[in-house]
Amino acid sequence: MKYLIIGNGVAGIEAALSIRKNDSEGEITIVTASPYHHYYRPKLIDYLAGEITVEKFTLYKEEFYAKQRIAVELGKTITAIDSRAHKVLAKDGTSYSYDRLLLATGADPFIPPIKGVSLPGVFTFRGISDADAIMSYCDGIDNLVILGGGLLGLETAFAMKRFAKNITVIEFFEWLLPRQLDKTGGAILQSMLEKKGLRFKLGESVEEIIGSNKVEGIRLKSGKSLPADAVIISAGIRPRLDLPKSAGLTIGRGIIVDDHMKTSVDDIFAAGDLIEYDGCMYGIYPAAREQGKIAGLNMAGITTPYQKTIPSNILKITGIDLYSAGEFNKEDAVAYTCALDNSYKKLIEKNGPLGVIILGDAEAVKLAQKVMEGKLSSDELIRLIKTK
Repeated sequence: MKYLIIGNGVAGIEAALSIRKNDSEGEITIVTASPYHHYYRPKLIDYLAGEITVEKFTLYKEEFYAKQRIAVELGKTITAIDSRAHKVLAKDGTSYSYDRLLLATGADPFIPPIKGVSLPGVFTFRGISDADAIMSYCDGIDNLVILGGGLLGLETAFAMKRFAKNITVIEFFEWLLPRQLDKTGGAILQSMLEKKGLRFKLGESVEEIIGSNKVEGIRLKSGKSLPADAVIISAGIRPRLDLPKSAGLTIGRGIIVDDHMKTSVDDIFAAGDLIEYDGCMYGIYPAAREQGKIAGLNMAGITTPYQKTIPSNILKITGIDLYSAGEFNKEDAVAYTCALDNSYKKLIEKNGPLGVIILGDAEAVKLAQKVMEGKLSSDELIRLIKTK
């Protein structure tokens, strides 16, 4: 059996490992446009902050792939899939045959249609090369603007404190982390981050990035202007769909897959940030990891359904503990809350826990994770919320 995996992110590598565990003889090849072996993407923010080297978060070295008998082709961009012939074609003319194919090519940063986004000094942050470019350009600048107050935007802003004197985060919504926090939690987090030196413009969006030969400032739609020596766009991601579209796969917002990560075309599977499952696109590391495992099992003939992933997020900013999971704005449910100046706890229940927000309380974070993973009843967390 020939297994071909396009993409070496977490979905691709977990699929390869699942296949090898269940098929000791099959031929496994990973083809990726990346020049790097698989690395732990969540650690990119630590790399940007200067706390870790690339080697430290590269999970698998060449000897590991050799031991697992997994062939890896780096720096190869796949441009076409011939599903009838069971072949794919790379940009350099190389072709690869397969019996079963996995698409795990992930997503690209979304770049809003703003005038001036192509100016030198405007960046997105998705991989190691992006981090290298940002660090090289921004060393010693005065004013940095981050477009987007989501998890990555806030983590990037904090990591960049070692480069820029003044950092301003611009967020379209009226509060920070609108996908992970309610309005109360967002306000408390904003206060905590302002004490750490970050600045915020909420309920705002950018009309134009100003500059002639490089970034010099931004103009907001409200008419206000801000100085900027560099801009980092953190406005979400968009799945890479050109390749699956050319192969005739059924596409919605992403590649449509079934319970077994199988696409609409025989022998082609998909997993990670580019898929749509049951109307949902996760776009988070834990989901991509689990989907990769499930895809690999099914490709190896071990019929295994995907059980969905409870969306959960952890903020990686020193001194601030944040955990958010599930659904926390449901109206016909019971809410337990406790809001203080430097902490916020909220648990939503309806015949069991539906969602939780924990901010500024490390003890409660540990409890909440166990509750949402089904390892602990919510009683102890409720008592903690009521007493603190």
